[in-house]
Amino acid sequence: MPQVGPLEILVVLVVALVVFGPSKLPELGKQVGRGYREFRKFQQGIRGDIEGAFHDDDSHDVEGTAGDAPRQLEGPEPDQSTRLEPPPADTTS
Repeated sequence: MPQVGPLEILVVLVVALVVFGPSKLPELGKQVGRGYREFRKFQQGIRGDIEGAFHDDDSHDVEGTAGDAPRQLEGPEPDQSTRLEPPPADTTS
């Protein structure tokens, strides 16, 4: 990708000045700056979420949990009366 030099930036600024006029140019610059800031915040948030997910996966592997064995959820054990049983099979065919 080609780099943008000072001459190219000057040409873009002159064209923007001609197209938008001197009164609208500062307002346009503020809007572009806000949009860029919001984009960077969004990008950093997504990056943090992804890195956090990978970090969580790595910390579980380090703790010595087996990758193939299912993990049990923490909480009270259900007693026999509250366990759900499958419905009886339909034998009327």
